[in-house]
Amino acid sequence: MKKIIPHILWVGQLALGCALFGLGMNLFLFPSELTPGGISGLAQIVHHLVGFPSVGVISLMINLPLFLAGGRRIGMKFFVGSLIGTVFLSVFIDLFALIPAPQSEPLMAALYGGVLCGLGAGVVFSSGGSTGGSDIIVRLLKQKFRDLP
Repeated sequence: MKKIIPHILWVGQLALGCALFGLGMNLFLFPSELTPGGISGLAQIVHHLVGFPSVGVISLMINLPLFLAGGRRIGMKFFVGSLIGTVFLSVFIDLFALIPAPQSEPLMAALYGGVLCGLGAGVVFSSGGSTGGSDIIVRLLKQKFRDLP
């Protein structure tokens, strides 16, 4: 039992970070038509152009080939943490889309959304995971070019 508690806390930390990230996107960025960077932003653009499926599903579909390409080369803890983080973020993006967004000025929406997304990403990164996407690409590039100055 003592061995499983740290794993449960780790998954909880990943879930908390992804929830904060998803709230920032759905309550402030998406309603103000502000696009976050990375795969989530790309998924938002694709959803806006195509209209279906949801942003979370598109994000998950874009991330799957990155996980297949990255595989175990990015380290097992980072791989598992990123996989869990990607699934949580996709679920929270779609789940929190049901919450009515408050009306706010675009500048304030960018500020609040940026703070929530940044706080969420910080919690996820401090746990040793990621939300997938460009984080996996960066990790792979870092390994490939590790010897460069």
